[in-house]
Amino acid sequence: MNDSALVGKCGLYCGACCIYRAERDNARWREKLAEAFKCELEKIACQGCGALTPESWGYDCDLVACLREKGYDYCFECADYDARSCEKYEKLAKGYLEEDGVDIRKSLAMIKKVGVREWLDDMKRRYTCEHCGKPLGSGAKKCHHCGGEVKPAG
Repeated sequence: MNDSALVGKCGLYCGACCIYRAERDNARWREKLAEAFKCELEKIACQGCGALTPESWGYDCDLVACLREKGYDYCFECADYDARSCEKYEKLAKGYLEEDGVDIRKSLAMIKKVGVREWLDDMKRRYTCEHCGKPLGSGAKKCHHCGGEVKPAG
């Protein structure tokens, strides 16, 4: 898979998304997410924002639909983003920051500043367990592979 598909249009690193990780790493976690979201197990599947299909989890995302309609690739291309007047984005950004400690606004600023390739390399390093070398989920306190403690992102 082309790892540029893991660049979230909102600034999230799709490689650390719970849907993406559960589909690849943990069948029971995937089942729990399907139960929590009250959806079919098959819906807990995604290849990342850069490879969305109608079957993908993120395809119906309000932000993705908005970007599709406006012809943008990332939220930072929209004037409402700069003005902080997009309620959908602000709510999502606040949720990720409060729940997982992930600043997606800062992430988008980095994509804009250093480009996708450098940002992706940084995200892969940031979301790799220092104990076992396997990928981590966003907001993880412990690695879901080895149980090792995870240092806060930052």
